[in-house]
Amino acid sequence: MLQVEHISFSYRKKQVLRDVCFTAKEGDFIGIIGKNGCGKSTLLSVLAGVRRPAGGSVSFENTPLYTKASVPAETVGYVPQLNPLLPELSVRDNLKLWLRDSELSTKEETEHLYEQMGLMDYFRTPVGKLSEGMKKRVSITSVLQNHPKLLILDEPSAALDLPCKEIIHEQLLSFSRKGGIILFTTHEEAEFSLCTTLYILKDGILVRADDTQDKHALIQQF
Repeated sequence: MLQVEHISFSYRKKQVLRDVCFTAKEGDFIGIIGKNGCGKSTLLSVLAGVRRPAGGSVSFENTPLYTKASVPAETVGYVPQLNPLLPELSVRDNLKLWLRDSELSTKEETEHLYEQMGLMDYFRTPVGKLSEGMKKRVSITSVLQNHPKLLILDEPSAALDLPCKEIIHEQLLSFSRKGGIILFTTHEEAEFSLCTTLYILKDGILVRADDTQDKHALIQQF
């Protein structure tokens, strides 16, 4: 189980996150929505350990995260909005760069993931020459290959075409069905149905959405 307790964060004098609390169990698919600039990306970066909160704690399976210099890749996988890949390296070399030694999968299983994500024909292509959709596939694959228990994604399907979105959604649903926890931000109404729980971030406060089926009711809560 993931436990987020009383997280706060400020930029200079502006408080961006205020006493954020929630829990997530195995298989949960958590969506976070809100206006542009409301702090969604900041929240995910805090949960991923990229930024240190001013207060509060994050723990997984009763163990505090981010009390050490780094968190194992098999515990947390984080894909930010901005592409973290090295453009001069090929797709295969980028995947190798992020791959961690693990007993959780065989080489055949890893290759199967690459095939499912449609990357096999691009292994020798420099990442800098890929479309944004392909870069996103590579970024998500780079963390999925390490079998994390918690996946944190900042707008994973933004600006992608429908076939690419479908590929990514299928992989994420498979991940959650196997017991993984997903936290992601989105502006895509179609992705609300993926969520087991949907939260709204407003004025730094995270609240559970009352009705995920009524778009107008959700907008009123923004």
